[in-house]
Amino acid sequence: MQTNHHSLPLLLEDVAYEVDGLELIKDTNLKINSAGSTIILGHNGSGKSLLLKLLHGVITPSSGQITWNKNIPATNQYWRTFLLQRPTFFKQTVHYNIEFVLRIAQIPTNEHKTRCQQALEICGLTNISHQYTHSLSGGELQKLSLARAWVLKPTVVLLDEPTVALDPPSVIGFENIIRQFKQSGTKVIMTTHDLAQAKRLADEIVFIDAGKVIEQSPAEKFFSRPRSNQAQNFISGELI
Repeated sequence: MQTNHHSLPLLLEDVAYEVDGLELIKDTNLKINSAGSTIILGHNGSGKSLLLKLLHGVITPSSGQITWNKNIPATNQYWRTFLLQRPTFFKQTVHYNIEFVLRIAQIPTNEHKTRCQQALEICGLTNISHQYTHSLSGGELQKLSLARAWVLKPTVVLLDEPTVALDPPSVIGFENIIRQFKQSGTKVIMTTHDLAQAKRLADEIVFIDAGKVIEQSPAEKFFSRPRSNQAQNFISGELI
């Protein structure tokens, strides 16, 4: 399914990233131009988080080029939001933390109330909007992280192993919100090493192993007929 997203296609051309002479992302060519969710799948330490940071512009490639619809990524592009594994919040109320993002992005003040209400509702936080962040559970904090993303109405949301520290009920709640993002037309690009989660959420899989993109295919095809030995081993649960 192609999309006419103004932010896509996302193109990686001969992208490599190295630290102290060690190549952590290797000679990567990738094109993402489909709606829905692209899950970057791979073992811990395979380079998934680094790839996501490169896509957002938190770090820049050592060589090669990344473009979103021909534009180089920069962290102040508010049409795209990036959710870290361990987000940080102000020691203030849930509502304050959401509205602050709108102020930073210079969204007109007359839109704040409606946008905040929508974000609180979508993310199931309406009843605790006046609670302070230090009193929230891990699942509630991750929902707040999603609400801060939702409020900006991003065309792309990038998520780095977002449910890694959550209990099963919180994971289900979180995944439901991700589906709402997809339904609203937001492109979701997310890393996980959790096969079951990838099967539940993915429209497309990008499989990365040892810093190199090995496969890119529709999720159904990837899980039923992976092309590479690395992906076959990963799916069958073997450790490489």
